[in-house]
Formats: sequence, structure tokens, C-alpha cells
Amino acid sequence: MADPILKTHAAHAAQHFERAAAGLALRQTAQGTSRGNVAPWPGCADADFHGTLAAIWIWARYEALSGDRRFGPNRDAGWTFIESVWRQFIPEAIGPDASDEAAYDCAMVLRAAVAERTVPGGRKRLPELAAGGARVLGAYLADLDDLSGRDFQDPGFLAWNLLEHARSVEERGVLSTARRFVERAFGMKAPPAFVSEPEVPGRLFDFSSTTATRVLAILASEGNTPFVGAWLRERVVAAVPGGFTPRGRDENCWNACAAALLGRAYVISTDPMFLDTYRQITAELSRRDGAAGGALGREGSGGGVAPGPDTLATFYYALATDSLVRVDAASSELSSRHVNGR
Repeated sequence: MADPILKTHAAHAAQHFERAAAGLALRQTAQGTSRGNVAPWPGCADADFHGTLAAIWIWARYEALSGDRRFGPNRDAGWTFIESVWRQFIPEAIGPDASDEAAYDCAMVLRAAVAERTVPGGRKRLPELAAGGARVLGAYLADLDDLSGRDFQDPGFLAWNLLEHARSVEERGVLSTARRFVERAFGMKAPPAFVSEPEVPGRLFDFSSTTATRVLAILASEGNTPFVGAWLRERVVAAVPGGFTPRGRDENCWNACAAALLGRAYVISTDPMFLDTYRQITAELSRRDGAAGGALGREGSGGGVAPGPDTLATFYYALATDSLVRVDAASSELSSRHVNGR
């Protein structure tokens, strides 16, 4: 019998994505040299490469879930901005002189490209951009020895996106590179407890749950198999947090990132512990979101309503919402909407 939660979640996710997409569209620069840029928060005019890619992913996922093409022009403008500033953010190779955010920027190119390929009318240069980002990121991971990176250097997040891109374009060489990294870095060992992740004083960012992204990378590497489902039930479930976890920095982002793994783990393993904790975390995120419509702020210490909205927090919140969407359910939903003329 089909799980009713998974069967109906795509419609709920589409509503969440619609609200988040609309908010990001209002923040997109409409003219000038930065046309297409999506600033990190309202009132900020900074060029935000990965933030714009996060918005593109949300706009594309909304169209894939709903069939509604209204944000197509926003995606197009976003990609135009990405192409115009590409060399400012994506180096030929990630070395000592590269930005601390370069690897993350490459990963976000791949995240947005995977979503863009699921909707009609993709960008002509998209394969070239994605291939360039994958090449740079693959070479970086192949040489990466320090696996302690967080936020923009989170190795799990980087590998997860490289793997999902490689599978979506059936690029065996890139897939092999990414899988070798996951085997070397993580293997199939039980992950540490989520709540044991360090909090380094003085850091500006701490938005990524490295335990969650580590497991997401392993799932992307191994694929959805009975063995992986058993591994989640036997080795991973004991590490999950008891619910929403207070963090000194970026706690909304961190918890949403953890929920993104918990939802996906439930889809694969059907262990109710994953779903129960997912619901506890997303309920608190929803409470903090209030009337903002899927657009969270990064912070929120002390349980108060967080300031915002912030593009990265909105992105991770959307990842969490998307994690319970089954591919077959979403495809069925999309087909139904197209038949009805949407």
C-alpha cells in the first residue's frame, strides 16, 4: 500500500515552493549591470552568485512540481547574470588564490542545472556551464585531504551535488570521481550524532549540517537500494537529533539541512523515526516562518522569530520540503496538471 504521506506531499511542496519563489522574484534585480541577480536579503544590493543559483533551483523545482511556467523569465534572467559574472566566481582550478566560496559556487551551479534540465526551454549554454563547474569541483574533491570543512567547504554537500549532476547527465567519469571521494572520505561507517557537530566560535557562517550532507552524499553514491535502506535503519537512525537543535549560528539553516536528509532517509528506509524527527524540525521552521511564505532568516536563537528572509535559509528550507517528494508522485502530479491545461 502506498504511503499516503509520500503520495500527497508533492502538492504540499508545490505550495511551499510557490510562496518562496514569489518572494525571491520580488528581490531579483530587474535592470542594470546586475540584472537577474538575487540579493541575499531585502535591501542588499550585493552580487550573490550562489544565492541567485539557489533562487533558480527554487523556481525550476516549482515549475517541475506544478507545471506553472510563470517564473521562467526569472530563471532566464538569473542564468544571464550567472553567465555574465562566471569568471568572477568560478576559477579554472580551486587553489590557494581561489575564493573560500568557489567550491560551493560550483556545487550550486550543478544543483541549479539539475533542476533546470527537468523543465522545458533550458539555457543553450547550460551544458557548458554545468560541465565546467563539474570539472573544477571534481578536481578539487580528488585532491581534498582536509575533510573537516563546514559551511562553504562542507565536503558532503560538494560531493552530493556532484553525484546528482553526474547521474542526471549519465557522466560516468564524473560519477566515478565523486564515488571514489565518498568511499575515501565517508565509506559506509555509522555517522556521528548530529548534535555532536562542532560550533567554532567567531565563524561568520555555520549553515550546513555536515552529518546530514555526509549521509546525503552516501545515498547519492550508492543509489536507492534495499541495502541502503537497511543501512539507514541500522546505522544512521541512532544519530538523528531529538528534534529542532539550538545552534549558536545559522540554526534555521542547519536544522533545515538536517531535515533535508531526514525526509530523504524516510522515503528510502520507511523508518518512522526519520519522519517523526523531520516533522518536529519542520514544524518549528514553519512556526518561525510565520507569514513569510517559505522565506526564513538564517538565525533564530532562543526560539524567537528570525529576521529575514535570507536566500540561503530559504533554499535549505525548500530542500527540506522537497525531500519527501517521491519522483514518481511528482511526475504523476505534473502530468495531471498538464492534462488539465496548466
